[in-house]
Amino acid sequence: MSMEPIDVVKSAYDAILSKGDLEGFLACFADDGVLLEADSLPYGGRFTGRDAIRGAMLKVIDTYSAFSFTPDVFTTSGEWVIAYGTFSVTARTTGKSVSFPLAEVSQVVGGKIKLIHPVYGDTAAIVEALR
Repeated sequence: MSMEPIDVVKSAYDAILSKGDLEGFLACFADDGVLLEADSLPYGGRFTGRDAIRGAMLKVIDTYSAFSFTPDVFTTSGEWVIAYGTFSVTARTTGKSVSFPLAEVSQVVGGKIKLIHPVYGDTAAIVEALR
């Protein structure tokens, strides 16, 4: 029996955010899963498949000396999960920190993440912190 969509998303968050387990995070994705990141960010773009998502996440890890996402609310509708909370990062190059709201939309099909799309509250603040 596959896990409920919300449990799959929470498992992915636990792997990457609590344990720093990139492979555990990637295991939550479908083979053809997609990560969409804002184009204005240094790791922006559309990443399809675990290898591409791994590359994007390694760039995220390289960009920040610290990052976190603390969801305050999860809501679901069928295969869709939205997590809303606070995203905080510290830029590795400058040491500057920013924090703002983030909603992350995920689609879970067959017990695996098919799509994850962060919707940032302020990408300009991240870009500025990186300068």
